[in-house]
Amino acid sequence: MIGRRVLALSLVLLICACGRTGTPQKQRYESIDDLLNALEDAGAEVVTVSLNSPLFDVGSRAIIINGETSEIYEFENADASEQGAVHLQALLIDDWKNTASELSSARIWLHDRLIVVYFGREGGTILLLSGLLGDPLQKPGLAEDEPYPPAVPAAIHALAEARGEDPSLIRVLSYTFVVWSDGCLEYPHPDEDCTQALTSGWRILLQLGDEKFEIHSDEMGEKIRWR
Repeated sequence: MIGRRVLALSLVLLICACGRTGTPQKQRYESIDDLLNALEDAGAEVVTVSLNSPLFDVGSRAIIINGETSEIYEFENADASEQGAVHLQALLIDDWKNTASELSSARIWLHDRLIVVYFGREGGTILLLSGLLGDPLQKPGLAEDEPYPPAVPAAIHALAEARGEDPSLIRVLSYTFVVWSDGCLEYPHPDEDCTQALTSGWRILLQLGDEKFEIHSDEMGEKIRWR
C-alpha cells in the first residue's frame, strides 16, 4: 500500500518537474477508460461506484479515488466539454463561496473531451490529478465587495512592505489554488532544508508598476514567498 502511494507521488513530482523545465510530457486522455487506466498505473486506488453521474447527460462514471468521491464526464468533443465546464462552474459558484458546504472544496479539471470533478480534500490525490490533467480550473472570482482568500491580501501587504510601496498600487492579476510539493512552497531559500510534505496554498500573480510577481503562499497566507 505504502509503496503504491510513494510510486504515485514520485510519478506526479516527475511530471511536474518536467513542466517546470519547459519539457512537459503531458498525455492526452480522450476517454474515461484512458484516464482510469492512467490513475491505476500511477498507483491510485480507484473504485467505480456508478456508471451514471447526475450533472450531465453524457457518458460518465462516479468513482472513489483513494477514498474520496469524484465524477468523470466524457463529452462528444472538446467544444462541448468547455461549455459543460462553464455551466458546471455556474452551478457550483454558491457552494464554493459557502465554506460550510461539502461542495466548497470541489475542484474541476477540463482535459480535451473530459471533465473531472473531485469533491475531496486529499492533497496527494489533488496533486496526482493535476499532474495528469494540468491545473484545475480557477474558481470564479468573488464579487468586488467580497474579500479575496486570506492569502491574497497577505501577499499584497508582504510585497508592498518589501518594496516600500503603497498596497493600493499593487494589482491582483490572478490567484489559483494549488498543492505545493514541499514545505518551502517550491521556492526554497539558499541552503534551506524543506520538509517533503504536501502543502495546500495559492499561486498568486501580482503586478506593481511594470513588474509582475508570482507569489507562492500557504492556504491562509501565513507563509509568503516570491523570487
